[in-house]
Amino acid sequence: MAKLFLFAIGGTGSRVVKSLAMLLASGVKIENTDTIIPIIVDPDSANGDLTRTIDILKEYKSIREKSYSDKTDFFKTKISSLDEIGEGGYLSDKFTYDIDGVKSQLFRDFIGYSELDANNKALNSLLFSKGNLDADMEVGFKGNPNIGSVVLNKFKQTQFFNKFASNFEENDRVFIVSSIFGGTGAAGFPLILKNIRDAKNPTPHHSFLNSAKIGAVSVLPYFGVDKSSGSSIDSNTFISKTIAALKYYADNICDNKAINALYYIGDNLTNDQKGADGADDQRNKAHFIELASALSIVDFMSIPDNELSFVNGEVTNPKYFEFGLSNESNSITFSDLANQTYEQIAKPLTKYSLFKTYMESHYEESCKNSKMPHIHNGNNKLSKEALDQRFRNSITTFNRHYSEWLNEMSISNVAFNALDSSKNGSNIYNQVNGKPVKKGIFDSIFQADGLNNFKGKLNDKEPDYDSLKAPNKLMALFSFVTNEIISKEIKL
Repeated sequence: MAKLFLFAIGGTGSRVVKSLAMLLASGVKIENTDTIIPIIVDPDSANGDLTRTIDILKEYKSIREKSYSDKTDFFKTKISSLDEIGEGGYLSDKFTYDIDGVKSQLFRDFIGYSELDANNKALNSLLFSKGNLDADMEVGFKGNPNIGSVVLNKFKQTQFFNKFASNFEENDRVFIVSSIFGGTGAAGFPLILKNIRDAKNPTPHHSFLNSAKIGAVSVLPYFGVDKSSGSSIDSNTFISKTIAALKYYADNICDNKAINALYYIGDNLTNDQKGADGADDQRNKAHFIELASALSIVDFMSIPDNELSFVNGEVTNPKYFEFGLSNESNSITFSDLANQTYEQIAKPLTKYSLFKTYMESHYEESCKNSKMPHIHNGNNKLSKEALDQRFRNSITTFNRHYSEWLNEMSISNVAFNALDSSKNGSNIYNQVNGKPVKKGIFDSIFQADGLNNFKGKLNDKEPDYDSLKAPNKLMALFSFVTNEIISKEIKL
């Protein structure tokens, strides 16, 4: 099946990829592909947003490789690194790439400023401030797209672009994630698009690249920066930068019919993020806008091939999208989502939340109870001794990231408050906010206790999956049972 090459640019790109990984882990369906190759372009390799996303992608890969089967919805879509595909591919967890020479030089050295004659120095001084010329690019472009556009223009000369081109096939797709109000993303999106559309010999598969099915999400400002933190980032410039970039995109992307589908999303600015120029300090809280941006990738992949044609150097039917809710709210629950969004994420996220809570709060106590059939029965047991410790560690780490993701979104300026995965025990079925599970008049005491009901369903279904190896059995069993709980108990 066709591949999706997912270019994620800068900190916003990393955060959107993080949200996509959480959606895919929960079983959100993505069509027309079974493999996603994230290519994160960020000169700031120590960026806290980036390092957290890389950790999530590594654990996702590890869990899927050991536990996926066609009997589970969890971790259904394969995530692969660029190094692993094609001839000569090898096992790798590398997802981030940069431009050679960026980290080791000031911007003035990168452009060879000292070697210019007087006239060209004068011209460069008009284009770039002294602060721009003296910029240390170790932590990215600090909201300066004029710097980013120069540096990222060398994108097509990189080894990773050649690797991407060598493995891009006719039916593959490209999606680009970037913000429009910073430095790396605002500059990177149009340059990556241009280098793909204008690829020529000796670039491998250049004809496939020229007519590729390409989508993108441009993330408009959705948070501000607290200036008291001492950051050089000034969120007062976000709107003016956005206006300028939108005008450029309109003239050079939309009017030129260079992209098949372009998604726009943003929110009101509030100073709710700690300012940071980069490195580990840049670790922004997860935000609902990032989840919605990840859904643009899902939506793009659902568009049929025949609606994404590129003929005679132009997209024949360019599409433009925005995201909306059914009910305007500053604390979004599932009931506030539009029908399509609800159908995409409500059940999968609830399923995974139940699985996560059980593994986090009740798995060990079940392992200690020798009369718990779903743990101790069958040829392929689910006990701690039977499940590989590295596999269990990967689940624990990924689930910690999942909890962190939900918790951070629940306190952002537009909160996503659909789930409370901290509810466990007898209350475990009440994780869906706004939809409490009530005991019916004919329900038994056993059925009214969520945890006992959960365990009972696991015990009943365990024999159906005992032919699977323990990690595969774990995922298949919990996928089926959580689906049944959602249908019969929570009734989403």
